[in-house]
Amino acid sequence: MRAPVSCDDLEQVELSAANDARGQRAVADLLHSWARRAVPGDSVSRGRLFVAASEHAAFAGDARRALRLAREALATGDHVAPDTRCYVVSALLVCGHLREAVALADEVLDDPGADVDVYLQLGEEFSWHRQPEEASRIYTQGMFRCAGDEEATELLLGAWRRGRTPRTIDLRDRVPVLPSPAAPRD
Repeated sequence: MRAPVSCDDLEQVELSAANDARGQRAVADLLHSWARRAVPGDSVSRGRLFVAASEHAAFAGDARRALRLAREALATGDHVAPDTRCYVVSALLVCGHLREAVALADEVLDDPGADVDVYLQLGEEFSWHRQPEEASRIYTQGMFRCAGDEEATELLLGAWRRGRTPRTIDLRDRVPVLPSPAAPRD
């Protein structure tokens, strides 16, 4: 039987992970084993451990495993802030399942308990996965929902601005180029 897992234990393991795929996979394996075998005294929920394992599996490049672990987190019934389903959306995006990710994100956003953190996380996920239109839709929906809460609106507006895809504008394409006037003759 293993010792109980604390928040400090989780943080220490995650911070000690090597930045290569092998190191990330090893951390995902350890966290997954902790999540499968909860012991009395654990101060970290099984759902949180599965989510952390999912994130490390994604960093290791194992998209299918990341999705499987995120779904296991959801199956525990544990709440992982801001909403456990956000991590499933992330894993769906890692796997390239855009339609399913959008459908689940909409389900999360339709929940009356969705707060600014849910909008921020989902918007950032879609932005990160090069879905700027979807991210913009989520941020905009969040700004309307959080209207009246100046701090929440500013957070969403700032995230929306940071997540926009930079575009290069070539003014030559927008302004007609007029022939240069002939030089005056003497």
